[in-house]
Amino acid sequence: MLFSVSSFFITLVMSTALILLFELFIAQKRLIRFLRMDVVILLAIVIIIRLLLPFEYTFTISIPFPWVMNHLQDFLKFNLFMSFTILNLICLIWAVGIIIQFIRYMQIIKKCNLIFSILKNRSIHKCVADYIEVSPKHNYSVCFTEDIESPMVIGLKKVIFLPQIKLDDFEIQDILKHEMQHIKNHDNLIKQIVNLIKIIYWWFPPIYWFSNKIQLALEMRVDQQITKKYSKTQLFNYTNVLIKLKKYMIENSHTISSTLPVSSSFLIGDNKKVLSYRINYLLNSDYKKNTNWLLLLIILLFPFTTNSVVFEAYTPPPIDDYTIKSANSVKESFILKHADGTYSLFVNGKLKKINDINNDLYSNLPIINETEN
Repeated sequence: MLFSVSSFFITLVMSTALILLFELFIAQKRLIRFLRMDVVILLAIVIIIRLLLPFEYTFTISIPFPWVMNHLQDFLKFNLFMSFTILNLICLIWAVGIIIQFIRYMQIIKKCNLIFSILKNRSIHKCVADYIEVSPKHNYSVCFTEDIESPMVIGLKKVIFLPQIKLDDFEIQDILKHEMQHIKNHDNLIKQIVNLIKIIYWWFPPIYWFSNKIQLALEMRVDQQITKKYSKTQLFNYTNVLIKLKKYMIENSHTISSTLPVSSSFLIGDNKKVLSYRINYLLNSDYKKNTNWLLLLIILLFPFTTNSVVFEAYTPPPIDDYTIKSANSVKESFILKHADGTYSLFVNGKLKKINDINNDLYSNLPIINETEN
């Protein structure tokens, strides 16, 4: 694997395109109704992988793109003083930003742990088995408290917090099934990975668009998983629970959860806007029951296929510096080493890119370094 300006540039371009596609799937109700959420979640995973792997590989093909990459290369190599370039300055600012963002992240984790302790100490303690028949492995703790306005799971702790709202047993069961599915899906872990990517790409606006929508996507996936075998009556009852929760949230804006000094990216919990979207989605749930496996495979392979091409700066070599006449035979051929470390074969007056410089065919040819302008 090789990290370069070119590989990083194509990563930003492709990630932006994927995030915009993710936003389109979520925002367009007509489109999302006809897709299963596994497609959307898989696309989210692809975005995460693409951002975490901004590298060139052995199979990566370099394509000359001088109209953009030459100007970018010249800009980054511009000396500010002595040998300190603009690229050095950008890397320094980036590193300082990462350190600051990481410190803030650790502070929020500390707040999460404090809030978790406060809520747990002020709760009525139950467990999932009090309401649903489950295996000991999934018999999570359930805490009822008046200090929150919606069901939530904080951090990576397997504890379900529920507001003290009057609900029937089957309604509590639906809520518990929903929160249990979040834990089984490791949704808070996914959100923490997104948080870490935000630390690395703190200066990249599309990552914030992505982070803001991932909560909704995770909620909708769980809704789909829970209700996929529900009858119309059961589905209506499920949406009715969401409506009750939304009403309770509107009426209880004084709770601790409504003023938590913690971003929603650190917990699984709803807000009024998310609940409204979920209700609309469920009431119009004419989405496909199965997703074509070929489509899922294509989406999964997408980050690796986009790594197969990078754009490179390119400057035609000063051929006149190497020969005073047109080369028309093998004896007058040579290998030209470019400034970016790649090689080209000069033969019969033309340049041809070399993929394997160690090939025996080139062993007797002279190697000439390209002159940097």
